[in-house]
Amino acid sequence: MPVMDGYTLCRHWKSDDQLKHIPFIFYTATYTEAKDEKFALSLGADLFIVKPQEPEVLINMLSKFLSAQYVVKPAQLKPLGEEMEFFRQYNEILFSKLEKKMLDLETANQQLKMLEERYRLSFENTSDVIFIVDENLNILSMSQSAEKILGYKPEEFIGKLVTDMKHIFTPASFERAIADAMLILKGETISAKIYEFMAKDGTIKIGEVSGSPIMRNGQVTGFVSIARDITDRRRMEDELRNSAQKYRTILEDMNDMYYELDLKGNMTFFNKALLSLTARSPEELQGMNFRDYMSSEGSEDALKIFGEIYKTGKPRLFVNEIVTKTGEVKYFESQAGLLLDENKQPIGFRGIARDITDRKKAQDERDQVLARLRKTLGTMIQAMSAAVEARDPYTSGHQRRVAALARSIAAEMNLSRDQIEGIRMAASIHDMGKISIPAEILSMPRKLSKLEFDLVKTHSQAGHDIIKDIDFPWPIANIILQHHERINGSGYPHGLRGDNILLEARILAVADVVEAMASYRPYRPALGLDTALEEITRNKNILYDGEVVEACLKIFREKKYEFT
Repeated sequence: MPVMDGYTLCRHWKSDDQLKHIPFIFYTATYTEAKDEKFALSLGADLFIVKPQEPEVLINMLSKFLSAQYVVKPAQLKPLGEEMEFFRQYNEILFSKLEKKMLDLETANQQLKMLEERYRLSFENTSDVIFIVDENLNILSMSQSAEKILGYKPEEFIGKLVTDMKHIFTPASFERAIADAMLILKGETISAKIYEFMAKDGTIKIGEVSGSPIMRNGQVTGFVSIARDITDRRRMEDELRNSAQKYRTILEDMNDMYYELDLKGNMTFFNKALLSLTARSPEELQGMNFRDYMSSEGSEDALKIFGEIYKTGKPRLFVNEIVTKTGEVKYFESQAGLLLDENKQPIGFRGIARDITDRKKAQDERDQVLARLRKTLGTMIQAMSAAVEARDPYTSGHQRRVAALARSIAAEMNLSRDQIEGIRMAASIHDMGKISIPAEILSMPRKLSKLEFDLVKTHSQAGHDIIKDIDFPWPIANIILQHHERINGSGYPHGLRGDNILLEARILAVADVVEAMASYRPYRPALGLDTALEEITRNKNILYDGEVVEACLKIFREKKYEFT
């Protein structure tokens, strides 16, 4: 209260004959202790309420008090010594409150000093430049960082007008800085404005400046600004921009095609080479989905490949086709991978592609020639096989059955289609050399003598010599030469061991033994398939290749292979 506090007012109120009949209620946030309430009630106060109270609670308390029958409450102080007793109790309460206020003020002052010290340290040590300007554009303060960045001491700024700082700006930046300062003084806030500053040594610094008005009683009394040196960042951005431009230029001018797609497969970037291949304009190709310039089959293949790239994150090499605007089909080979953003998150795909249409046509023509050649070779080999079997009717069909079994073993071992075909061809004429053996020896109904057997053993060398000058696409002559070699070196004609024997010859050896033992011979009845399989099992890794034996056993026992 401006003249007296609540206790003094209450004392005078209750002493006044005209006022004492009106209820006197304390509502205070200053006097909150029990002794404060006791003193107030002793002065005749009718109710003592401590702030704060919820509005509903306060109204209920007042309503309850006012609805009761009011009885004037006389002061409890005795007339004798009343003045002395009042001041004693009053002073006791005031001193208590004053002591608390002084303690609170001391605590607040200490906290304020700490905050001021923190502000001072932050102001002096910040890497950004912080400065305060009044409403007349006088510079009131400047952080120490100004010297580090621009070479000017804070004292060279303080007390001067912003309009006198023309020498620290480039001309264009100075005009914009003054215009922005006037906007702030009108109550606006600016953020991330870019200016070019001139350092004391003449170098240009790039600054990013933000400013906010200082308000007092609703009026702008100045502003505070923070300027950050972004010279290095801007230089790096420029270098990256220039690098990106060079990169784009290289991509534009290179002979290979370059493309970028979003995650939906829409074209977002491409170079001239891709435009040339598709025979489309930039406007047509921009945003076009890959399904729109590929055949339905090519689109499905591409969708699977891009899905695989997205799932694994690994690049893929693939061949596909593009349908040009004129309807012509072009083939391309592409290396594609994920396109990532700055957070390493996928935002699309990118790839380099090469037009292989001419190569594909040449390859197709070559494949057709090879197909015709293989057909011719097949016919020739069938003729050779028939010639051998015509001289040895007892082994009629042997080469055909061996060829079929050898092919199945090779397939079980996951050999390439080309290798499998070579094995089949070699097996079809593996006994070609028997043409040089007298027919009566081949059909001899008894066990051959050593001399006769030695003559028969020459058939692998003879077969090799017959076809060695034919330019097969497979090593057929050597396969025939080695099909009686054995892993432990006990075979013929050269006693080769282990991996020195062609894999194709090792496969042919197992197929030849199994078919021969399972079939009839002039000098013995058929021994049966079980006996043949027992033979290769017993001599696995001794006479016969272990992997080949396992494949052979599997196709008979698990896949129920049968000779036909």
